Amino acid sequence: MSIQQHKVTEILHTLPDDIVLVAEEIDYLDCQKTVIPKNITAYDAYKKMTSQQPKWLEILFTLRDHIVKLAGVRTIKGFAELNEVKNADGSPDTVHFFTIRENSPDKLTLTVEDSHLDVCLCMRIVAEDNTDKNTLYLVASVKNHNFFGKLYMCPVARLHPIIVKKLFTNIV
Repeated sequence: MSIQQHKVTEILHTLPDDIVLVAEEIDYLDCQKTVIPKNITAYDAYKKMTSQQPKWLEILFTLRDHIVKLAGVRTIKGFAELNEVKNADGSPDTVHFFTIRENSPDKLTLTVEDSHLDVCLCMRIVAEDNTDKNTLYLVASVKNHNFFGKLYMCPVARLHPIIVKKLFTNIV
């Protein structure tokens, strides 16, 4: 078992119930958690998280977009604008560069799929007993399809936990 697969296995054992992953066999897995007020839904938490991005993250997204454009991969423009696309019933279908796969008060599942890799972000709220707080888990899973997916994930795997921790500060 590779070091990365060992890390994935360790994280899998710490996840709460009802977490969605991008595939059964994954190449990257990260789980971050924070405490949030009880009155926030998973989608509200996502919108609060992405409501403000630090300048360094904006620069990283711009750099990413310039590099991947050369390989024919679509640009994502980061979290600068919410860019919600709604269904006929008014519920959101996409947000930022993600497709919304599931949206309930305690769970939000977002995906991005392309020829190089597939990504799934699952935000799951777990109620804490006898307190006015809940725990929000953000689980990111990735399945690489080729060399370019693996190459793309080299910097992302290192930066993603840092980015999530910074964006968590927007919730409180």
